[in-house]
Amino acid sequence: MDCDVHAVLPSARNLLPYLDDYWADQLVAQLAPYYEPGYHPPASPIAERPGATPGPDGRAGTAVDALVADVFTDGGPDFAVLNCLYGVQQIHQPRREIAHARALNDWIAREWLDADDRLRASIAVPQGTPDAAAEEIDRCAADGRFAQVLLLGQSELPYGRQINWPIWEAAERHGLPVALHIGGVFRQAPTSVGWPSTYLEWYVGQQSNLEAQLASIVSEGVLQKFPSTRIVVSELGFGWVPPFLWKFDKLWKSYRPDVPWLTERPSDLIRRHVRFTTAPSDGFEQPGALDRLVDRLGSQDMLVYSSDYPHRHHSAPREIENGSSDPALIDRIRRANAFDLYGLSVPSDL
Repeated sequence: MDCDVHAVLPSARNLLPYLDDYWADQLVAQLAPYYEPGYHPPASPIAERPGATPGPDGRAGTAVDALVADVFTDGGPDFAVLNCLYGVQQIHQPRREIAHARALNDWIAREWLDADDRLRASIAVPQGTPDAAAEEIDRCAADGRFAQVLLLGQSELPYGRQINWPIWEAAERHGLPVALHIGGVFRQAPTSVGWPSTYLEWYVGQQSNLEAQLASIVSEGVLQKFPSTRIVVSELGFGWVPPFLWKFDKLWKSYRPDVPWLTERPSDLIRRHVRFTTAPSDGFEQPGALDRLVDRLGSQDMLVYSSDYPHRHHSAPREIENGSSDPALIDRIRRANAFDLYGLSVPSDL
């Protein structure tokens, strides 16, 4: 299972058939502003891997037939989860954000999921209005092809805060994991120390955002309140996780009176509830490196395979397998961990 594949909305005008008359007229009147975020700047080395099949507009990821042809020959996955990063979360007008999130999900369902039964998708939600986000989860969850809820790594308030609990409640109600993916709402500076001036600073800083989100989710008691919660951290690497867990446990021992509901080690909660995608592999595709990393994680269950198609990293996605000499671990990463995450049965003939 490929747990992170990116479908790209070619143009804001592609949403017109999925918006009601009022919001379609608004979009046309505003000359169809395009909210494609700059997480992977066009024509930059990270944006597209060599050989990715372009769609009619010249970009990979914009056409379902081209994406399917590439993804399902890239390591032979049986399923792929689409994360569309079109920036509805950056529309800081609540009613407009709600309408565009709904339209984006309908576009994914009709023009992507209908095209190939191996595709699954994440539910884009209006993060600025958690109650409306929960309503959108309820609406889309009726379509079993939506496999998870998509949240961006940088938010206006940490995801553990009670104002965001309607999202966790709705996800648990429908048995859906929540994906925390690189990106942000850009309502405020995307780093804790202000606005960076280079893309490099922004990209490196995303790790600290996810550390803060996991610390918030654990410390605020989300995993006690919603004990069936499952989380997948997407496109943030995973080499940073062991030292983060060590520090979290160390400080929890000193500050347990601050969080009396947290009755077990944060690392144990994270091992049980959180998974991490393998792209980018950040050097752990080197011989033996993955085995050492998994030993430090203390679990073989925490990694799930992803290609991050069509994005390019320093190594090809399947190269992560070179980092381990244990076929059983590779099988867990490629299939079993993800099938468990998404509640699927591993076919007996695989």
